[in-house]
Amino acid sequence: MSNLLVDGEILLDNIKVVIFDKDGTLIDIHHYWSSMIKIRASLITLKYFNNNEKDRIKNNLIDIMGVNLETDKMKPNGPVGVKPRSYIVGIVADFVRKNGCNISNNEVEEIFKKTDQKTSQDMLPLLKILPGVKELLIQLKQCGIHSTIVSTDITSRACIAMKTLKLDKYFTKIIGADLVNNSKPAPDMAKLALSDIDCKASSVVIIGDHPVDVKMGESINAGLNIGVLTGLSDSNMFDNLNCIVINNLNHIKVSC
Repeated sequence: MSNLLVDGEILLDNIKVVIFDKDGTLIDIHHYWSSMIKIRASLITLKYFNNNEKDRIKNNLIDIMGVNLETDKMKPNGPVGVKPRSYIVGIVADFVRKNGCNISNNEVEEIFKKTDQKTSQDMLPLLKILPGVKELLIQLKQCGIHSTIVSTDITSRACIAMKTLKLDKYFTKIIGADLVNNSKPAPDMAKLALSDIDCKASSVVIIGDHPVDVKMGESINAGLNIGVLTGLSDSNMFDNLNCIVINNLNHIKVSC
């Protein structure tokens, strides 16, 4: 029987599965997504707005996708890092159309794919592992506990990120929002993560940096939901939710 401890206190025994969010929980969301968003905005601006308005357009695109231009950090409500890719494509396409260019959502998606291809050749500069991540993943694997990822990113990107960081061997499944009909906080991704693992929801731990992760955990009646402050949220954002809140994954240990 394996136990999960936070600051030395057992909070859940007989754990079987830990479902992790990716961005803001395993890797630095601000570094990863601010870099990706700036590349997307640059490609769109270069293709459709190569005029004296291009700087304004580029900054507005960066802003609407979720980067605070003053702090260069991601906004707590995203939408990137919180909403699925299809939603981001839609708001970008709407913005471009409102600024005089007749562009389809599919054309925006193609630019996003071009960004993916460009960065996939060498993703390492975009990735920073957060404190306590590898140590916890090693403990979970040693105890025979399934570790899975459910991310609003697309599955292929999440897989490449984990492979680049040499963390892929620790995960039973890596699931992106492209594999389900409804992204977080709906239960779809969590249910898919557990679909061929024989365990009760009471033996599942959900760990994420945003209330949508905790709400997903609530929707499947997970045994324990943990909010971490390494990503988009402050502690107040988890108020009135069924979870505990920690500063980073160094606070979690597993015994078996």
